Amino acid sequence: MELKTIVSKLDQDFAIDTVKDDWAYMFDALFVEKSCASFRKKGKNTGLMIHNSQEVQRIYLACSPSRYVLEEIRMRGIVNCLLVVKNPFDWDGRRTGPGFLFFTEREYQLMEGMGISVYSLHVPLEIHRKKSVVSSAYGFARILKLKVTEELEEEGVRGQVKQVLVGTVPEKKLSLLVKRLTGVLDYRVKVQACGDCVGKVAVVPGEGFLPALIEQAQERGVTTYITGVITHNASDYDKKTYKARFKAIRKMGVNVIGCSRYLTEKWALVYSLPYFSTICKSVFIEDKEALNLLE
Repeated sequence: MELKTIVSKLDQDFAIDTVKDDWAYMFDALFVEKSCASFRKKGKNTGLMIHNSQEVQRIYLACSPSRYVLEEIRMRGIVNCLLVVKNPFDWDGRRTGPGFLFFTEREYQLMEGMGISVYSLHVPLEIHRKKSVVSSAYGFARILKLKVTEELEEEGVRGQVKQVLVGTVPEKKLSLLVKRLTGVLDYRVKVQACGDCVGKVAVVPGEGFLPALIEQAQERGVTTYITGVITHNASDYDKKTYKARFKAIRKMGVNVIGCSRYLTEKWALVYSLPYFSTICKSVFIEDKEALNLLE
C-alpha cells in the first residue's frame, strides 16, 4: 500500500491540521536533516515525522521509536513499514535519565536501511476516542477497571491537552488498589498516600504529576489520582519544576499513584490495533527494554 494513502487517511481521521503540539526543543541538527519539514512546523509537530519509503508492507505500533523497537523491526525482516508511535521520541525517566532522548546515528541508520517511516500521534492519542481508537486514558482505564463518570480535557505540559477521566474502581481501600495494580502491571507502583480510602478516582496517563491537573480533579471530589510519572529525573524541566510541584501536590491531601509513563500510555496502541488493522496488516511491538527501565 502507498505510504501517502495511509498518511492521508491518518491525517484526516485524527484531524492532524487542528492539533497543536510542540517538540521543537528536541530538534537537534541531525533531526532537522533527517525529519519531514512538515512535522517541524511551529507548534504543529504531529503526523509523518520520518519518511523512508513510498510503500508500506506493515504497520507497527509502539509507544515510542526506541532503539529496541527499531532493532525488533530489523529482526523481523520486513522492509518498508510504517511505525506509528504515541511519543515521537524515546524516554528514560529514571532518576539519572534525561527524560526524552534524541535519536542517535544508529537509529537513523536502522530506519533508513529498513525503509522505516515514523508517524507520531502524541496529542491525538491523548484525546481521540472513536469506536476503534482508544485514547491513553481510556486504555489505561480498562486496566484499572475504572467506571468513568466524568471526562475532562485540561492543559498539561507545554500547553498540550490532557484527557482526565474521573470515576470509581472496585477497591475501597488504597492498599488493596495498590496491591492489584502492582500485580496487574507487574510493577511496584509508586504511592504518595494521604489516607487509605480510595474514594473518587482520576486517571491521567503519562505526565500528569501537575498541581493544576490535580487541583481540577480535586474540585470534582477526587481523593485518589493515578498517573504515570511521579518521581523526578535529570531533565532540565524536572530540575526547574519538580520540587515546587511535589511540595504543592503534597499540600493538596490527595492520594497519588504513579504507574510509569510506559505502563500507562501503551494501552492506546494495544487497544487501537483493530483500527490500524483495517488499513494494513498491523502489529503492536512490546518494548521489553522500556519494561526494564521504568521510573
